[in-house]
Amino acid sequence: MSEETARKALDEEGRIISLYEAADILGASYPTAMRLAKSGELKAFRIRKTWRTSESACREFVRSQLEIQALACKSI
Repeated sequence: MSEETARKALDEEGRIISLYEAADILGASYPTAMRLAKSGELKAFRIRKTWRTSESACREFVRSQLEIQALACKSI
């Protein structure tokens, strides 16, 4: 991956944050954020033993959950 491609991808994803910060953004506990990352529900990656995600991944997760809940409410 070229440096320009990497920079463009980083700009699209926004700031890279720890799962502790992600948990705070999501209003969840750290174990919940970890479970979401490990299951693939929250886009995340590991750097050695530390998990990281992005602010935009958190926003995307919240948006998808709101859509799921909206559909569930409409079907009631």
